[in-house]
Amino acid sequence: MQPKFKVTLQQSKPLAEIAGDWTTSDYNEILRMTDYGDADDLDGNEFQGMALLSLSELEKDEAAQLLIEYVFPEDALSEGQAQNAAHQMEDEKLWEEYPDPTHHRNFFRVGSLLYRAFNGGFPKPDARKLTIHVNPKSDVDPSLLATPTPAFTARLLAAGMEDRTLIHRLYEDELKSEQFPAAATVVWSVKSTSNGDGSFQLDILGSDYWLEDYRPADAYECVAYPDTVAVGDEE
Repeated sequence: MQPKFKVTLQQSKPLAEIAGDWTTSDYNEILRMTDYGDADDLDGNEFQGMALLSLSELEKDEAAQLLIEYVFPEDALSEGQAQNAAHQMEDEKLWEEYPDPTHHRNFFRVGSLLYRAFNGGFPKPDARKLTIHVNPKSDVDPSLLATPTPAFTARLLAAGMEDRTLIHRLYEDELKSEQFPAAATVVWSVKSTSNGDGSFQLDILGSDYWLEDYRPADAYECVAYPDTVAVGDEE
């Protein structure tokens, strides 16, 4: 018997930046990379302001490339790919459009700071935070909701979207199968909070590209499950 749940949308909130993406430590490193000089006398808020100013004094593609090189793991992009992406970011939403969707989350992080540093001047970042209430309607493993996987969460959400929406058109087979590896590019992160009565609140972050279509008018019931782990992956 597949696990069944009742899902209620509590909040859908657009985001131009994700909390925690940029910290004082990050701003300090940006100042170092832009040759700001001695930053010992700056406090927390001044680090941010001076980092944004230092970025804005660069050419747009230079600022974009600096942040790409800072945010992306080494060897994630080739030198040519990083340079091309830096030029594209001025006009394109690479957190939606970059051919490799595993890089979308990092491009959003880069894009959000560029947008602030240049007072616009780059495409406006558009992520979304969904808050849903999920109540099991059958006996289920508590870990499904305590530590929800991207694939499980994506199936919960897809059940509340119309069949013509993007996730159904592009991932119809994966939603119905036992393997949905691309789910992590749809659901960037999930925070689960127990309500103490068997139900959970899930706070979900992802690109508006996928999550804007989640607009259930009422609570709904659905079947959802995580991907099946292959025997060779259990070690």
